[in-house]
Amino acid sequence: MVGRSTDNPDNVVPVKNLTKNGISPLDLLILHVLQSGATPDTANKDLEKYGYVLSRDNVKNRIDDLIKKGVILEHNNTEDSKKDDKIKWILVDPSKLFDNQWYTFIKSQNPLFERRVIPYSEMYSNLVEISREYGIVTAIDLVQGEGQNYDFILRIVTNELNLFEELVEKIRSLGWVHSVDSKPIHVLEGVGLSKNNLTKVHTNYFYDPIKIPDFEKYLKNIRQVFRTYDTYIKEESSSKQKNTRKKDNENFDDVTRAIK
Repeated sequence: MVGRSTDNPDNVVPVKNLTKNGISPLDLLILHVLQSGATPDTANKDLEKYGYVLSRDNVKNRIDDLIKKGVILEHNNTEDSKKDDKIKWILVDPSKLFDNQWYTFIKSQNPLFERRVIPYSEMYSNLVEISREYGIVTAIDLVQGEGQNYDFILRIVTNELNLFEELVEKIRSLGWVHSVDSKPIHVLEGVGLSKNNLTKVHTNYFYDPIKIPDFEKYLKNIRQVFRTYDTYIKEESSSKQKNTRKKDNENFDDVTRAIK
């Protein structure tokens, strides 16, 4: 690997690992160029823009290592893909790329603000706006119900603690926020045997954010809903017909008695 000299030395990315998980800036740069559409066969050309001159095989080996390390969990490029087939998406394990992960719990007090109650939709919009500003929030969930200890849950990942602290303070400054409590997410560690030596190992981190319902189960559920709805309509229709016949009979009896 050779670092190419450039007019701007800031364009050359250092190789030193900066996170506790041993992911170098070069590894991160490779992930970015893959996410931008490069293939394992063309990624080395994109890296040259940042001052790296690597062979195609060197980059492909680094990508294979990222897969073996569990950093890249899944991607759309396979052995059958052609050289010019772009990688359209990659799924990565955030626990390998971010030293710090939290769940942040937010409780609202929903005070009268300008003589109106702030709706949850506006609170959510406030959180989305702040999250986009800092770029470290991966999910915002609303939890409603009596007796809840919180109303919103944020999932946060970052390698910069100061950003996390600034984000929390910004959230606390919102007029409707009553309390903010954050809990770190821990990746379980254990002791494993490697080359006859005891070593610390991470358990497999379950991360699968892309979910599509199973087709057969979905179809079965839809059919069940329609059958239930069909049965309900038939029963309602039958009940109305019975009530109509009963009312007609009662009216007929009333008329008959009146004639007599």
